[in-house]
Amino acid sequence: MKRIIIFIAVLITCLMMFGQSPQDIIDTAKQVNTNYRIYELNAEKNELDYDKAIIEAINRKSEIAAEISRLNGENQTKGNLSSFYSEILNHIFEVKTQEINLAISDISLKIAELDYQDSQNLFDKGLISSNALQNASITLRDAKTDLEQKQGDLELALKNYKEDLGMEWEPLDIFVPDYNQYVIPDSEWLEVSKTVQISKYNLEMAEFDIENLSMNASNYDKKIADISLEQKKIDLSLAKENTLDQKRDLEDSLYFLKKQLETLEERLTLSQDDLEDVRTRYEKGLVSDTQLFSQEKSHLSVLSQYNATVKSYWTTLSNYVINSDQDVEEALRKNIEKVESEALKNE
Repeated sequence: MKRIIIFIAVLITCLMMFGQSPQDIIDTAKQVNTNYRIYELNAEKNELDYDKAIIEAINRKSEIAAEISRLNGENQTKGNLSSFYSEILNHIFEVKTQEINLAISDISLKIAELDYQDSQNLFDKGLISSNALQNASITLRDAKTDLEQKQGDLELALKNYKEDLGMEWEPLDIFVPDYNQYVIPDSEWLEVSKTVQISKYNLEMAEFDIENLSMNASNYDKKIADISLEQKKIDLSLAKENTLDQKRDLEDSLYFLKKQLETLEERLTLSQDDLEDVRTRYEKGLVSDTQLFSQEKSHLSVLSQYNATVKSYWTTLSNYVINSDQDVEEALRKNIEKVESEALKNE
């Protein structure tokens, strides 16, 4: 019985303690992760293609084409980099999720064992039917199967973590930085947007075509050039609108996720208090094993919700940082320093 209490306490501590730093994970993952290697190769190729195109450019239109090609390449490498960080986050939270799931499943098995023992005693005394005993037996068997499955899920998560990130799993604190420190003005978001930049270059190219029409150009050619110019103006306007919509969507998501986390943190505190109260009463013999197990399970369920929401928050935040051309690694490093500094102040 006490083994389960200790296990839950250790699990909760491990989920919240500071182990490896995200910077360590990133540095190690870069050495083995396929997405990061693809990012490096695409970035190198894009730079070489751009240099070649600029050297070979014969006029401003050729230079604009080279810039557009470069920006399209940078969009691709940005996607590769986003995939890299998403994979890191997914692996971290997958291990955490499976650890919680395993703990919940283990408790469910203990409850099922107690229920079966009670049912067996009642059946032996002729107080319940054989069907009721069989139902308890089936529930116990299902609980054993579920535990076996959850053990396999955790083993797979640990295996994938090691293979894709290049290190063994150690407990990691996933803190929640204030997203407001990364929010940038709309004007800056538009300035760094690759989509908006591409639209601007397309507009410039259309203007170039009009300015350099042949003196013998037909009315048809002139009209087509005018139409193309108007289309590029509309495309630029839409690109700015869609880009700002993306910014607002990300900021709205971060705002509401932060609110959800604040609520879950309160629930987690209340759940922890309830758990400590039940444990105290259990030690005095006032609470049954099943009641204690149920409270442990309830607390882990809240912890699971919190873990899932932190994952969503971090995934959204990393997308915001990458799309605003901010440095994700620098963002992580600053927050790690902040956490360590605050920890020292509290010592």
